[in-house]
Amino acid sequence: MKTILILCSMLLVSLSLSAQTSKKEFQKSYDSKELKEIVITNRYGQIEVEQTAGGPVEVDITMAVTARSSAKADEILSYISINDVGSGSFLNIEADYGKNMTLDQMFSGVNINVGCKLRIPAGLKLRLIHSEGNVFVDNFSGDLTVDLKTGNFQAGTLKAGEFYIKQDGGSLIISSVEQLNGELKSCDLKIEEAQEVKLHATGCTGTLASVDDLTITSQGGRLQLGQIERMSGTSQMTKYEIQDIGDELSMDLKMGEINVRNIHFNFSKVDLTASMTKVGLTFMQDAGYDIELRHNKNLKMDLPRGMKLKSEPAGEKNVELKTGFVGNSQYDGKVYLDIRSGNLFIQ
Repeated sequence: MKTILILCSMLLVSLSLSAQTSKKEFQKSYDSKELKEIVITNRYGQIEVEQTAGGPVEVDITMAVTARSSAKADEILSYISINDVGSGSFLNIEADYGKNMTLDQMFSGVNINVGCKLRIPAGLKLRLIHSEGNVFVDNFSGDLTVDLKTGNFQAGTLKAGEFYIKQDGGSLIISSVEQLNGELKSCDLKIEEAQEVKLHATGCTGTLASVDDLTITSQGGRLQLGQIERMSGTSQMTKYEIQDIGDELSMDLKMGEINVRNIHFNFSKVDLTASMTKVGLTFMQDAGYDIELRHNKNLKMDLPRGMKLKSEPAGEKNVELKTGFVGNSQYDGKVYLDIRSGNLFIQ
């Protein structure tokens, strides 16, 4: 076994030493006076975006191909070109891999890296279309659209416009965003601070630390939420762990789990419709609210000892309706629960 490992190591070193890299660059600047929108399309590399106070649009693209021989690297590199097309207020810059670049040529011991550095003045809309690579945006003010497949996205502060992202795989990391609209699949999220967030999430995990308004449609996955002022949406087979709800929670849940550790005493509404779901709600000690609870006999309930609810006609077969007021009469929160099967825990 030791001999085999030594031979494998020698082979890897030999291949590494014999690999050859060919490079070429595309550098260009564009007058930004008439421009309103820029589109960058890339693959197999990294896009870095820096926003400036003014001046021209500057693009620096490095194309590198590593292959077993310099002739092979040169051949593949010759197929890669950068096309830039400007039309009035619109500028499109795209990495073109050529019709002669077959799958065999691309993946038979060949590594391709096309890195793009973009400097763009504030006030221009930006759209990035990228696959099999990462996108980094420092701080950006204005409308930003990202279409990313098999890669990671990371940003600092995004403000004064809508940030729309469609992402499949990888991670999404944002320090601060004012307006986020995302369609995410199999992503790992980490958002520190947000004002308005609209998400369609499939099979996603991660954290949203602080959000003013969250609207979410989810399927599968597990999300940890910190301080959420208002939250609404639908979910299926998703597990939510929520630290704080400040004002409102309104969700339609199926075959999942939602646990809220703290609902503020001055909240306005909790409205949950759930089936085959585990629901856990913890209200602050001084809270006061009217509650209307609809449930079937298959729901397992764990309610506070002092909660006295009145049974009323439900108007629906095999469904029970209980109503009452709980807690401090100084407050007038509303709680509407319609839960069929599953578990309900209130504290």
